[in-house]
Amino acid sequence: MGRGARIGVLGATGALGSEVLAALDASRLRIGEIVAVATERSLGEDIEFQGEVYPVAAERPALKGLDLVFACAPPAPSLEWIREALRAEVPCIDCSGALLASGEVPLRVAALPPLPEAEGQPAVATPSGAALAWSLVLAPLQRAAGLRRVSGTVMESASAGGRDGVTALSAETLALFNQQESNVPAAFGRPLAFDCHPSLEPPEEDGHAPREQDLGRSVQRLLDAEFGVAATFVQIPTFLGQASVLSVETEEPLDPKEAEDFLAQAPGIDLWRLGGEGPNLRAAAGRDVVVVGRTRRDPSSPRGLLLWLAADPLRLSAANAVALAVARLQPH
Repeated sequence: MGRGARIGVLGATGALGSEVLAALDASRLRIGEIVAVATERSLGEDIEFQGEVYPVAAERPALKGLDLVFACAPPAPSLEWIREALRAEVPCIDCSGALLASGEVPLRVAALPPLPEAEGQPAVATPSGAALAWSLVLAPLQRAAGLRRVSGTVMESASAGGRDGVTALSAETLALFNQQESNVPAAFGRPLAFDCHPSLEPPEEDGHAPREQDLGRSVQRLLDAEFGVAATFVQIPTFLGQASVLSVETEEPLDPKEAEDFLAQAPGIDLWRLGGEGPNLRAAAGRDVVVVGRTRRDPSSPRGLLLWLAADPLRLSAANAVALAVARLQPH
């Protein structure tokens, strides 16, 4: 691409949009212009990118002529933006989850080989932070020994609610220390400070939350394989990061040391080598890799492994989206 790319970012002032802009700045993609869009809450704001100041629009500008659009706002406004961009023949990368359940839209992880039907599609979706982290960890294990069953618990921080979630947790924590009521609305519908909650979504008839089912389906799609997947989301009172404990049953026996060797060679993985306690959220903060540790046998299964992993889901998702953009706009 001779000229700089013209990039649209919906949700540019939000937590994920800000991470996408930071990843764009650090990428090898040559940027000519940023078209930033956010909700009316950001009316009058500007963003600075590579020494240039761009106004943030509260209404969708004309999209014709843009080279690519990132959808980083909540799903409903992102879906409208994506539809308009596609009508204007502008390719889109959905980071919002709006297209996550669409079987017609490829789900992509830049570090994993794309399925043939993903090539040249005008819109692609990036998985949620948990599905992205799980797939990066499970892919090398699948190649080495096949997968029969995966179950795991995802522990996610207040950043899952964006900046509102982080602000609410901070206010709740200070209020409890001062024996006062928080004057900030609970971002998750209930207080989080010094507490843990199961998934915030109302469960389906079978007891599973929609996000838990989406995680399983996304991992199966990304690895192009059918195996049992079960997930549980837990909200924890930390500000940033996401951790998971995985129980993996493979088709063929796989020793924990062998599993670590395969993981150490896989893209997007940093193997924890600082002792048996395993990686923590601080080890993953601000990084675009999944930190994996505490790899050990599962005593309840003859072909079972237990793993602990930590990630910064916003940074991980943004890096994946930008890597997909670079591959599309500057393939060589």
